Amino acid sequence: MTLWEYDEGRITRRKYSFHPWIFVSGSEYDLERLSGELDLVRGISYMYTTRRNVYGQLHGLEITMRQSQIMGIIDAIGVIGSSRKLSAYNAGINQHLRFMSERGLSFFGTGSRYDTDPEIPSVVIGGKTDFSGLTSISIDGKEMAPTGTSFSDVAEAINNSTIILYSNSRLVFQKILNRISGMGYRLPYYRAGSESSYESYGRVMHKSPEISMPGKICISSDSFIYSESGLAGLYEVSRMSSLPIVLASRVTPGTAVSSLEVSHAIKNGILVPLYKDDHEKEKPAAGLFERDKGGIVLQPDPGIYENVTEIDFSSMYPSIIVRYNLSPETIGMDGGAALPGSGYRVDAGKKGFLPSALGELLDRRLMYKSIREGNPVIQKRDAALKWMLLTSFGYTGYKNAKFGRIEVHEAITAIGRWAFSTAMKLAEKHGFHVIHGIVDSLWLSGDGDMGDLLKEIREKTRIDIVVDGEYSWIAFFKGKNGLGSPGRYLGRRRDGTFKVRGLEIRRNDFPAFAKRFQVEALDIFRACKNRDDVLSMSGELKALEKKYLREMTSFDLYDFALETRVSRHMEEYRVNNLQRATMKFFSSSGDDIMPGESVSVVVSDRKHGVVQLPERTTGIDRNFYLRYLKRSFESFDFLVSSARGNQVILPC
Repeated sequence: MTLWEYDEGRITRRKYSFHPWIFVSGSEYDLERLSGELDLVRGISYMYTTRRNVYGQLHGLEITMRQSQIMGIIDAIGVIGSSRKLSAYNAGINQHLRFMSERGLSFFGTGSRYDTDPEIPSVVIGGKTDFSGLTSISIDGKEMAPTGTSFSDVAEAINNSTIILYSNSRLVFQKILNRISGMGYRLPYYRAGSESSYESYGRVMHKSPEISMPGKICISSDSFIYSESGLAGLYEVSRMSSLPIVLASRVTPGTAVSSLEVSHAIKNGILVPLYKDDHEKEKPAAGLFERDKGGIVLQPDPGIYENVTEIDFSSMYPSIIVRYNLSPETIGMDGGAALPGSGYRVDAGKKGFLPSALGELLDRRLMYKSIREGNPVIQKRDAALKWMLLTSFGYTGYKNAKFGRIEVHEAITAIGRWAFSTAMKLAEKHGFHVIHGIVDSLWLSGDGDMGDLLKEIREKTRIDIVVDGEYSWIAFFKGKNGLGSPGRYLGRRRDGTFKVRGLEIRRNDFPAFAKRFQVEALDIFRACKNRDDVLSMSGELKALEKKYLREMTSFDLYDFALETRVSRHMEEYRVNNLQRATMKFFSSSGDDIMPGESVSVVVSDRKHGVVQLPERTTGIDRNFYLRYLKRSFESFDFLVSSARGNQVILPC
C-alpha cells in the first residue's frame, strides 16, 4: 500500500506491507472442511482463534491473504457452507478504509475540530456543448469561447492543480480533454469510466463517465455531497468515513455512514459481518402495526399566523440512538430499561456499538451548528454531517445494513413520536398554541416563556431542542386538495429574511422567469412586519403580475429553459409528453439521451411536441409558459387574500 502525506506544502511517499485477513465462524465440522480446502491454496495462512462481534465472542478461523484472493475465498466459503452455517467477517471492506482504520490514520486530519483544512491547489473546469460540439469552456466560473488560447489555459490549470473539479454531463469534460490532447498540449494521462442508468429509491438516475488522472484528485461537480457542502464538506466526509476523497465524493451519505461504522468497528477490534444474518424476529400483527410507523406530521390550517417561533429538535433521530443507547445488541423485549413509546427495552449497562460509532459524528455536528454563523467552512462541514446524520437513522432499518436491525429502527421512530407529542403537550402547558409540526419541528405562537419550555423539553426527552426561527408572520398554503399543505409555507423572520418551503422558487423543473417573479415578490413583502403590512402591498403585487404578463415574450430565451429529466427510453413512452418530445428532438440530431439524464429545452409548440435548445430556439409557446407564470402568482395571491379575509390566525 502506498501512502502519500501532505504537510505544509510538502508531499512524502511511503510504502507499507498490507496483508488483509478475514474471519470465518461456524461449526467445528465446517471449519475443518474449510481449513482442508485452504491447505491447497498458495499464499494463504490461517489459524484458529477467538474474536468478537457486536454480540460477543466467536471461535473460528482467521485467514490472512492478498487482497486479490479475498473474493475467491469467499466463494469457496459459500460453497462449503451452503447448507450449513458459515459466517464471514471483515471481507468486502474497502482496502483504503481498512488500511487507514487499522493504523489509526485519518484523511485530511486536523489537530482539532476548529482547525482549517489543508490548502490544496484546486480548479473547477466546466463547459457547454450542443450538437455541433463545445460551445464554451470555463475555468473557476470564468466562461470563454473554445479557442486554442482557452484550451491552453485549461491545460495549464489542470497541470498546476492537485484537485480537479469537473462536470462530465453530456461528456463535456471528455470533449475538453480530447480537444486539448488533439492540440498537443501536455496533460496527465486520463481514463474515463462508463456511463450508466440505474434506479435509486424509485427514481431513475444517470451516472456520467468518471474521469481519473494519475497524481490528481478528480471529483465530479455533480457529486451530491460536493453540491451540498463543497470541498470543505467533502474533506469532512472523507475524514469521518475513512474513505479516500474521490470515493467519498461518489458514494451516498448512507454509504458514508456505513463506512464510518465499519471504520469504528475495525479501530475497536469488532468484526464486521460480510452479510447481515440477524433477521427480523416474528411479531404479532397488532404489535407490527403499532411500531411500524414514521414521524408525526400535522396539517396546518391555511392562512397567516403572526409572531410565531419555530423550535427544532437537534438531529433528533441520531440523538435518540446515542441518548437511549439503541444498538442491535442492546435492544430487546425482556429485561433492561423501558424505552418510552415503543414497547422495547434496552440494556443501559453497557454502551452500544451504534451510540459509540455515531457519538463523535453527532457531537461534531452539534458543535459546528453552534459556531457556524459567519464561517463558510464550518457551514459546509455542518451541511455534510447533517446529511450523514439524516441517513444514519434510515440505515438502521436497511435490510443489508451491516449493523442495522429493524427493532432499532422501530424504537427510534417510536421514541421520536413520543418526544414530539411530549413537546406539544409541554408547549400548551407553558401557554403556547401549536400551529404546525413536522417530525422534529414545531411552530408555536403565544406569550409563554420559551426558555422554560425548551429546558423542560430537554429534561423530559433527553434530546437537545433549540429555537430555529422567529417569525413576524408565516403563511401556510393550501395543497391540491384545498387543505393545508404541511410542506408549503413562507415565513418572514424578524431580521427580514425569509424561509421558503414548497414554493416554485425552490423547484428545479420551473423556468427561471417564473421563479424570478417570486424573488421580486418576496422583495415586495420583505419590510412587512404584520398582516396589515402584507395587505397594504396588494397593489404592488398586482402591478408586478401585470408587468410580467405584459413583458413575458420579451424575456431572454434562456429564461424559458426547462430542466427535463427522462426516466426511460423513447420507445417506452406511451404518450407524447415533454420527456418524449425532448428525446425525439435529440435523437433526430444524432444525440441520444440516456434514461436518468437531464437536459434543458425550450418548448416552442407543446401541442405538436416541438422543443428546441435555448441557444437555438426561434420562439416559445406562450400559452404553455403562461401556465407556469400564473402558477407562480398563486401563492402570493393567497398570501394577500389571507391577510384581507378571515384566514388570518392570531395567537391564542
